[in-house]
This record gives sequence, structure tokens and C-alpha cells, in this order.
Amino acid sequence: MSAIARYRHQRRSGRVWLIGDRRVSNATVASLERGAFLREIAVNGNPVLVITDQGKQVIADGGKAV
Repeated sequence: MSAIARYRHQRRSGRVWLIGDRRVSNATVASLERGAFLREIAVNGNPVLVITDQGKQVIADGGKAV
């Protein structure tokens, strides 16, 4: 999640998300969405990942989910 928060350049490429210089699988993104830590939204027709307030709290707490 910290990579999503840090890098603004992100795009979906097939079955993975390219976030900065990292690759994140769709399964990982789906798991984080189920936990309400992030959302996928569309900006100008392009999918973008956005960290929710709950996800920001987890990052601030050092990765300890509530």
C-alpha cells in the first residue's frame, strides 16, 4: 500500500498493476479492496488506485491492520 501512496504513475497492464517500478497482482489489489484499504476509480477513463482513509491509517500505524 505504501507504493500506491508514494507513486502517482500507475496503470493496469493485463493481470498486474504497474505502480512506479513495482508490479502488483490483481489478486492483491482485490484483497485490499475487500479489506476496504483501497478503491479503484476512473480518472479520464483510466483506472487509478486510491488509498481510503482506513488504508492511510494502516500506513501511518506501520502496517498493522485494525
